[in-house]
Amino acid sequence: MFSRLYWLREFYHDAYDAGYEWFRGITKNPKWLLMRQTARFGFVRSLINRSQSRTTPSLNFSGESVFSKVSPESIVQSVVKDGIYLGLNLPSGMLDEMITYAKQYPCYGDRKPEYGFPCTQKREAEYWYNRQFVTASYFNTIETCPAIAQLSRDPMLLSIAAEYLGANPVLISSNLWWSFVTEAPLQARRKAAQLFHYDLDDYRFIKFFFYLTNVDSLTGAHACIRGTHRRKKFAHEWNKKRFKDSEIIDSYGIENLVTIRGNAGFGFVEDTLCFHKGMPPIRHDRLMLQIEFATRDYQMQHDRVDPQSLYVYSAHLNSDRALKRIPEF
Repeated sequence: MFSRLYWLREFYHDAYDAGYEWFRGITKNPKWLLMRQTARFGFVRSLINRSQSRTTPSLNFSGESVFSKVSPESIVQSVVKDGIYLGLNLPSGMLDEMITYAKQYPCYGDRKPEYGFPCTQKREAEYWYNRQFVTASYFNTIETCPAIAQLSRDPMLLSIAAEYLGANPVLISSNLWWSFVTEAPLQARRKAAQLFHYDLDDYRFIKFFFYLTNVDSLTGAHACIRGTHRRKKFAHEWNKKRFKDSEIIDSYGIENLVTIRGNAGFGFVEDTLCFHKGMPPIRHDRLMLQIEFATRDYQMQHDRVDPQSLYVYSAHLNSDRALKRIPEF
C-alpha cells in the first residue's frame, strides 16, 4: 500500500512538472520548449551540433583575468571527458565583495519576487509569509553586483566556454542563491534541485559554479555522476524527471559519483547534462553562485525581474516588533 501511494505521488509530481514546462514554453517561448523536448536525446544533440558546425569564435577574449595559473585547454578536456573540472577558484577580494553583496541585498524565497527578506532574517520572514523556504535567490545580480558582472565578462571564463561550445559564448544566466538547513518535504526538495536530474538549457551549454561558503558533505555539497553528459540510458533520456539516488547510482556506478567539497571561493566547471544534485545542508546554510553560457539565449534562465515587482520583508524592532512588507526600488 505504501509503495503504491509513493508511486502515485511521484507520478503526480512528474506530471505536474511536465505540464508546467509545457505551459511555460507555449506561453513564453515555443522554441525553448522544442529544445527541451528534443535535446534530451543524444542523437538529436549530435545532429544539431553537426548542422551547427563548430567554428572559431570571432570575439576577442583578451584582457586580464582574475584567474591565474589555469589552462583553458586542460579544463575543456576534463569537461569533455568527465563533464566536470574542479579547482577554478575565486580570488579573495572578489569573494569578499560577493559575500558583502549577499548580506546587503535581499534574497527571495523560492525565487518569487513577493517573498523578499534579508538573509539574516529568514526565520522571521518564514513566520511572516507563513511559508518554509528551502532556497532563496537574488535577482538582477549582473546589474547590482559589480563583482558578479566582472566575473561574467572574465576572459578566462569566456575562453573556456568558447572552446567547449565551439561558438561565441552567450551569457544566459547568473544565479546566486542560498540553500537552507531545513526539514522539508520531498516535493520541496524536488523544486530545490536536491534530487538527481540533468539540465536542458540549450543543445550545448556550460556552467561555472563557485561556493561562497565553506561546503562539505553536511553543508550542501554538489554531487554529480561523471560521464553522464555523454551517455545515459534511453529510459533516462525518455523520462526526464527527478530520480532517487539508488536508481542513478545503481545505473551508472558509485565509482562515478563525485561529491564536491571546498572552502569558500572554491569553483568548478560542469556540463550539467550530467546527472547532478545539491545535497541538503544539515550543519549550516550554503551560498552558491552560478554563471552559465550557451550558444543561444532563449530568455528563460536569467535572474532579471522588474525592480518594481520586488517586495521585501522588514522587521522593525520596536515595542510591537511590527512586521511589514515594503517595495524595493
